[in-house]
Amino acid sequence: MSRRNLSYEETLIWYFEEEIEGEAYFHALAEHFDEPGAAEKLHVIAEVERCAANVMRPLLERHNLVTRDENTLRADAVTKIGKDANRTWPEYVDHVADYFPVYVPMFEALENMAPAEDRAALERLTDHEHVTIDFAIREKAGDPDSAKPMRDYITLCDSEALRSA
Repeated sequence: MSRRNLSYEETLIWYFEEEIEGEAYFHALAEHFDEPGAAEKLHVIAEVERCAANVMRPLLERHNLVTRDENTLRADAVTKIGKDANRTWPEYVDHVADYFPVYVPMFEALENMAPAEDRAALERLTDHEHVTIDFAIREKAGDPDSAKPMRDYITLCDSEALRSA
């Protein structure tokens, strides 16, 4: 994730497409880990990505933005697993804890460039990075319920989607 000088609308499209790809990526990556619980937790991360994308859908509609075909994005994502499939589960969790924090300022920058009516949704979008990082920190510490922040995020997002439907 690094493109400079994009407009708010271009960034919104880009981040949405990344979330669509992320969902497929994490579901596919889950098939590469044998460690107990790893696949299940990666499927939860994928669901966090799904929720993040769903948070953005009303913004795309509000701004009349068109994204690339979601099925194509998902198909492309599974081809990008590469080195992550060769990591051990502890190595992958370390990667998430150490690398994913670089995304937080990017999401916060999107919040800052957004019109006021979009900010609440974008704060929820930024939250998806926080809960994934929190999961990795908890997983590294041996927390038996390390995925709880992600499950809570999914529950909140899904309940908000039902209320707005």
